[in-house]
Amino acid sequence: MSVKQIALLGVWGLMGFSGCQFTEPDPRTDDTPTSGHILILADEDCRAVLDEEALVFRNIYADAILDIRYMGEAELLKAMMNDSVRCVVTSVDPGGAQQAYFDKRRISAPIVPIYKAGIAVVVNRNSLLRRFDLLQIAALLGKTNDAQTASKIEQPATSDSLTALFAGAGSGVARLLVDSLHIGTLRARALADVNAVIAQVARDPGAVGFLPFEAISDLDDPAMLVLQEQVRILPIAGAPGEVAVLPSQSSLADDTYPLKRTVNMVLTEGKSGLGTGFVSFVANHKGQRIILKLGVAPINVPPRDIQIVQE
Repeated sequence: MSVKQIALLGVWGLMGFSGCQFTEPDPRTDDTPTSGHILILADEDCRAVLDEEALVFRNIYADAILDIRYMGEAELLKAMMNDSVRCVVTSVDPGGAQQAYFDKRRISAPIVPIYKAGIAVVVNRNSLLRRFDLLQIAALLGKTNDAQTASKIEQPATSDSLTALFAGAGSGVARLLVDSLHIGTLRARALADVNAVIAQVARDPGAVGFLPFEAISDLDDPAMLVLQEQVRILPIAGAPGEVAVLPSQSSLADDTYPLKRTVNMVLTEGKSGLGTGFVSFVANHKGQRIILKLGVAPINVPPRDIQIVQE
């Protein structure tokens, strides 16, 4: 082969190479269970747990970018009907509109329970209230058929002299209480966030705060410890005359605390991508150990391996 022919082959090769277009993988569409970039919507009430889960997951999988957006439950149910959303964290099952949307996209949207949480009822440290039962809470929050037979709230306080407070408009905590206690019209105020509710209760002996327990459950967190020290958590009874129980990891796990709820992750990606990887992480032993440490009740209690050494 002559030098001229070799030169021509080189030119053709370069022309052929320049004609090939190589594209970088798009992390938003070419994601894997441990890499990529996804959008996750989460109930604001779950922030303390999900932030910790995401932090550990990112430390293990450096190529994973989790864009987590927190919002109230009412806003969340609307926003989840978006093709870009890959996972939703909420305590409410998707309803008719959401299911119709998933059916249209031919997505099964499996629901994976990840932990048991509760609603903590907090009062001013000088309040004379020592306990509530569910009928008293119903009477405080609004008129219901059951409230007509509700026992009186402990004197000298009455339901008319107390103000119920929730963290955030469209709160999932408020929705759960309205549904479970059959409240017709909710009588309460919504403040900006958990910190605002705690601050108002700490100032006002007539205020009663209803908070997601996971927002104050981790006593290894100095910020949560400060919040708890400003107020007093009331024990709750299922009915008048029954034993009142404080929210705790054990009372949530064994279902003895009456104001409980289960938090789920809803997969909406329709493939085995980063959303699937994150949900699998949270639902399995590593993620469940994180939940155990945070003071709420994991769905699957991680096993403890104990080695006995004989001397």
